[in-house]
Amino acid sequence: MSYLGFLATHVPPQRLLTTAALKAYRAARNRLVVRPYAPGRDELLDSFGCAGPQELARRLSIRPLMALAPDRASIARALDRFFPGERDRVRERAEAAVRQEVRVFGRRVQVARPGGGTDWQLDPLRGGRYAAWAPSQALPPVPGSDVKDSWVVGRGDQWVALACGAIAAPGEAPRFGAAFVASVRDFAAQNPVGRGVQWACPMEAGLRMLNLAQAHVLLRGARELEDPGYARDLARLAVATGRFILDRLEDSTAVPNNHLAADWLGLLVCGLFLPEWPEAERWRELAVVGLRRELRAQTHDDGLSFEGSATYHRLALELFTAAGLLCRSGHAALGAGYWRRLGAMFRALRGLLAGDELPQLGDNDSGRIFAFRERGGLEGGYLLPIGAALLRDPGLRLRPGAAGAEEVLWLFGPAALERLAAAPPGPPPGSVSYPRGGIHVLRRGRLEAAVSCGPNGQRGVGGHSHNDKLAFELRVDGRLAICDPGSYCYTAEPEVRNAFRSTRAHATLRVDGEEQNPIPEGRLFALPDEAQARSLGLESSERFERFAGEHRGYARLGVVHRRELLLGDDALLVLDTLEGAEDHHVESRFPLPHREARLRPPTDAERARLSALPGASPGIFEGAAGVEIGPAEAPLALLVLGRQEGFVLALVSSTYSPGYGEATEAVTAVHAGRLACPGRLTAAVLSL
Repeated sequence: MSYLGFLATHVPPQRLLTTAALKAYRAARNRLVVRPYAPGRDELLDSFGCAGPQELARRLSIRPLMALAPDRASIARALDRFFPGERDRVRERAEAAVRQEVRVFGRRVQVARPGGGTDWQLDPLRGGRYAAWAPSQALPPVPGSDVKDSWVVGRGDQWVALACGAIAAPGEAPRFGAAFVASVRDFAAQNPVGRGVQWACPMEAGLRMLNLAQAHVLLRGARELEDPGYARDLARLAVATGRFILDRLEDSTAVPNNHLAADWLGLLVCGLFLPEWPEAERWRELAVVGLRRELRAQTHDDGLSFEGSATYHRLALELFTAAGLLCRSGHAALGAGYWRRLGAMFRALRGLLAGDELPQLGDNDSGRIFAFRERGGLEGGYLLPIGAALLRDPGLRLRPGAAGAEEVLWLFGPAALERLAAAPPGPPPGSVSYPRGGIHVLRRGRLEAAVSCGPNGQRGVGGHSHNDKLAFELRVDGRLAICDPGSYCYTAEPEVRNAFRSTRAHATLRVDGEEQNPIPEGRLFALPDEAQARSLGLESSERFERFAGEHRGYARLGVVHRRELLLGDDALLVLDTLEGAEDHHVESRFPLPHREARLRPPTDAERARLSALPGASPGIFEGAAGVEIGPAEAPLALLVLGRQEGFVLALVSSTYSPGYGEATEAVTAVHAGRLACPGRLTAAVLSL
């Protein structure tokens, strides 16, 4: 079935017609109705009732937007008290911003423009440069470049870094404030609305406005903000961003996603930041309605995001949390249902976390909203203190004290942080299952396993899902032993994108070299759900945690794959059953996050442990081959493949991406051969 045919069976016809109509209407309107996005000087002054630019600057310099940093001196003291060394880290990040250095997907890079300012059109990782003169919706291609690299530069995290640095290092506040003002003015001058890469995506425009507003409010009252030129550029950017987002809302896809939620968030920021502007009230009203609708539409009843990805759950949670903070401080009512659903999202995050990290199931573009501190591509624990403070539920936290709660200080102030640090955290999470979201986590003793088994994301159209049904990640003592490959890139290298989301990249079975779901050519975010994976249950007993699931991605081959995981205190048993007929070539794949692995058979003591595993067939591990995982001097685990006639075990080179744009050399253990169906394969992992 073609992709469009698949959509016709999964998306209501009315939605498809609405999508087509919206696209046609907006395309026609944007061609026929030409108006300047940014208002003129007199229009600004009249709207604010100001006699001149200097008065406008004074009024904008004391904007109340969010309950950010109510007392700068107390913030600085709290940094020293609760987070030793953090003040120095904040200052160094601000110094890097002054030097025109920003962190792009795990690397700090130089983005200075010859002659001064920032090279906003640069891809700082791959070296290409986008055309600043070109319409943003029709940018000339830049072969080998990744638009996401440039968007990170233009999102404005460095503005928040400068504002935080001004609070952490009061003696440098004038310098950091001046650098912030200069950078914002440079952006306005170098990026006319609708031109160049920085206006190619409404989501990015909205998130940029959020960072600009957050930084401005953190610097509230600083003399540097009273620059009339800055005030004019700031107000024009806010108005232009609101108009731009509303003209180009990302709601004309078959299934609107996190982009639309970010659009509404950006529009909300614009409406709250400039309440005097004539369009602001409408922006706020539209945004509140849109955010309420999208929170319900883009999350499942179990609290998990519908994107088909654990790290995109983090992104969605930050989006809707930022909207909640803005509405609460701006006295805009979101309704009780919004807060209940947001609480469910925080509880789902708590259930997913392994320490502070999320399992990497589905896509991971390292996307985040809050820019107060640099965080890794898999970090998620920092969000629980934010949820605890926002929802007044300290039991959401996993750890006592203030560790990992730096964002709470910037968002809520020292008093809220102190109350949170004094309250006890909640109990450790046990095994959890999110059938609608398609992620299941088993916990026991030293081991944690996160399993992918459920519908593809965005209501089955794919979104950020991978061909990873019944694949799992395994941690031993919190350290990753068996991994998901990650998502190295998206549109910059389509073949690489598809390789990272292919079946062969994941810890599952591949049959006859086929994909679980066919990958549509030319559609990098489409993955029609033919596998129809479903959970068969998660249960706990005195001896082990058990999960079972199945998928029908190989039904066209006459095969159904069923997998059972039995997790004990120090061992995992994996039982794979292929229902069907005839012989098939089967690969049982186990990707590792590094190259530290060696083939070796289990010892006598290890074979004794294997034979005692509940569910293992007698003698299945006699003469079995194994892979020792981790450094030779301190191995982490032993993967053992049950004896199977004609199967061969090998270590093959692979790549592991712990965050977008990041890659390390790794290996994958592959146990492959021909299997007569119905048939069964057995594997086990022993902690060492």
